[in-house]
Amino acid sequence: MIGGVPRANPHFTGREVILEQIHEVFARPGSRFLIGGGSGVGKSRIAAEYAHRYAEEYELIWWIPASTDIDSHRAYLRLAEHIGLPVAYEHVPRAVQTVRDALSGDRAVGRWLLVFDDVTDVERLATDYFPTGVHGNILVTSRDHRRTTRTLPEGRFDGQVVPRLTNAESLSLLRRVCPDRLEHHRDGERLAELLEYLPLALNQVGAFLRESTVPTAEFLDTFEERYNQMLTYSGPDDHTIPLRVAWGIQAEDLAAGGDEHETEHMALELIRLCAFFAPRPLGRTLFSRSRDLGPTPFGTALLGDDARLGRALDFMSRHHLAYFDHERNTFQLHELFQSVIRDSLPHTERVRYRDLAHLILARSDPDHPTDSAYRTEYLQLYAHVKASQAWLSRDPRVRGLVLNVVDLLTEVGDYSNATNLVDQAVNAWSDDPALRVRARLRRNKIRRIHGEYVTALAEAERIHAEQIEREGSDNDESLESLRAVAISLSGLGRFEEAGRIFRRILDHRRGRHTESDPRTLEAAHDYGQVLQEQGRFEAALAVDQHTFQGRRFVLGLNDVHTLRSGLSVGLNLILLGRLEEARKQIEECMERFASTAEEDSPHVLQGKMFLSVAYRRLGHTAPATELSQGALAVYRRNHPTDTRQVLYCRVINMVNLAGTASDRQLAEAVREAEVLIRPLDERYPNEHPFPATARLSAAIVLRAAGRYTEALQLDQEGLERLTRIYGPGAFSCLPATLNLATDLFYLDRVEEAHQLEAMTVADCLLQLPSDHPILLTAHRNHLVTRYAMGEDVAAEWSGLRAVFIDRFGSDHPGAASMSTFTRQDCDVFPIAPL
Repeated sequence: MIGGVPRANPHFTGREVILEQIHEVFARPGSRFLIGGGSGVGKSRIAAEYAHRYAEEYELIWWIPASTDIDSHRAYLRLAEHIGLPVAYEHVPRAVQTVRDALSGDRAVGRWLLVFDDVTDVERLATDYFPTGVHGNILVTSRDHRRTTRTLPEGRFDGQVVPRLTNAESLSLLRRVCPDRLEHHRDGERLAELLEYLPLALNQVGAFLRESTVPTAEFLDTFEERYNQMLTYSGPDDHTIPLRVAWGIQAEDLAAGGDEHETEHMALELIRLCAFFAPRPLGRTLFSRSRDLGPTPFGTALLGDDARLGRALDFMSRHHLAYFDHERNTFQLHELFQSVIRDSLPHTERVRYRDLAHLILARSDPDHPTDSAYRTEYLQLYAHVKASQAWLSRDPRVRGLVLNVVDLLTEVGDYSNATNLVDQAVNAWSDDPALRVRARLRRNKIRRIHGEYVTALAEAERIHAEQIEREGSDNDESLESLRAVAISLSGLGRFEEAGRIFRRILDHRRGRHTESDPRTLEAAHDYGQVLQEQGRFEAALAVDQHTFQGRRFVLGLNDVHTLRSGLSVGLNLILLGRLEEARKQIEECMERFASTAEEDSPHVLQGKMFLSVAYRRLGHTAPATELSQGALAVYRRNHPTDTRQVLYCRVINMVNLAGTASDRQLAEAVREAEVLIRPLDERYPNEHPFPATARLSAAIVLRAAGRYTEALQLDQEGLERLTRIYGPGAFSCLPATLNLATDLFYLDRVEEAHQLEAMTVADCLLQLPSDHPILLTAHRNHLVTRYAMGEDVAAEWSGLRAVFIDRFGSDHPGAASMSTFTRQDCDVFPIAPL
């Protein structure tokens, strides 16, 4: 299998010595080879020729563009799909590691060759991307000459600096490209010498001579005269002179003539325009979508007219002005050639073509940056946004594209590039305060993702204050910056403050817009979430149900925002003990997600976790564990093990494992319980409830393993934290007090357990309906304690057992276990904004 390798070049000439050297080195298992050299000497062509020539010696050959991490990531993700690895975009470095591990240790892949093209930092690439082991070879091309003989991690790097072509090789190449124009041997030698034996220049000039009517001698005289002129003010160290002179002559030829030379004029426009895109393959659709954007008559005629575009591209192909991949229907200019073209233009022309490139990119914006269906398009656009410095544009459409690319990079977990891009936008957009605020808020969001809530809060407050001073409070930017303040407060566990702000935003949206306006519905969703975090589940349910219905009507049944609200409704139903309703609600959302979102999307994974808890509480242990383990496997592939998403999933899965009848799964749960608390404390502030509820979950696991003293300590810590957050006797504290009583009971501190349970039953009766699972568990455990103290509770137990059977069914573990006086853990649901 050959993946991504450029097609074989029919004009490839020479380089036999280096090809044989690579082949000899690669006879050693696990060896690596670096092809170094300046731009335009043919490094990539040598690598591609080697891949094609020796393809039969490998089961897998994969080409990885490596000038940027984005390009390398995309190639690795495609490779992962090819070899059947379940990886995803949400945390690309983890996906890269999965591929590295497979190539390092999986013999089933066979012998492989990875080609890393145009590497800027070889040592970092080796550390971050190279597989180890002896099952394959690695071929690298780089302009970094210094690294060809250095020892790099995990093995020695053989290498060769590629020289310019020899005189004989240059003549051979010219004769292949223009066999009828070099009748005199001396003409070929003279041309090769003037072009400094540079393959890129030899190809282009040879094709120009082949197609031109200019006599060879006349061309050589003109070329030599201009070459000497340029040499006088550029100096002998400027190795771009041959290409600059050649392009100057060709550009003049293309610009000459009248309307009868329309194709040549359009080709010139297209070449100049393409110099401002990234040196990446360009699809024809990029230009066919751009009707009427051209700044000149020929540019206007070219853009949006597929027939004219085709003629211009055919001309470029005949003249070897671009590399064409007809299988993928793309073309690409060499990076050195692009640089020469840009430098040949006066400043005003450079600005004009750069601005046109920006508008063409904006015209190709799908405007759905978080939709996984458009990830590939946005990753391609990102390379061009970066190369063309699109953040310098003043056009709001182009700036909108920049923000969308930031959103995409954030969505796929490429926070470093997202931050770099948004910082450029923030620095460049001082003329548009509103858009600059939106850019700053995106940077603020990245801080929150990293868990930097203190910094994010200070920054959001500063952005909001500046916006208020500039434009007042009655505008979208002020509300969005205020929303960022509230989200940061929520992340710090300051739910009351966050709730007041979210309520204020909701009231403001209702005053400015209709109830059904998407902005009002978003504000309502935020408010419902903070009500959950405050433990006000009835109020949260009412808000979320209203939001869910509104979004269904306005956005549609399958819209991701609608389904997020649907999941929130399901979560509230779980917390209120309405488990069967919760199950149906979440299952319906998951069915709709199946047709609109990928399996690895964060919303789908969150839905699986919610459904897992509903199943567990309904007594369906096996499907609950299957769901949580599946979601955790995806989370771990996509994220480091100590991120908030993974920690949340690990807590839920740990409790599921402890509830099975498997000693192996209980042992796995215990191992998790022993190591989870520290990363939680590092990721969350003391005021946040998640570390507290996670302690209660870990205590459930340790109690199942008979480690009651350790469970007691965790429950005490959890209850102390929850009481500090919510107040004594609050709903969110009830599971903690019940489980703490169970610890005391098993440690023979029965009287203490009795007193604590009696108080908790009273609190439950004040707050919960009679059939709520927490109240039923409180009654049950209190009866067990009273029975242990010698009371006759048989009648009460029999009545409670009937309630359990009626509420959950006779097969439910909680009901089935009531054949004897046994206690029951009070399940804890961790509520944590991810």
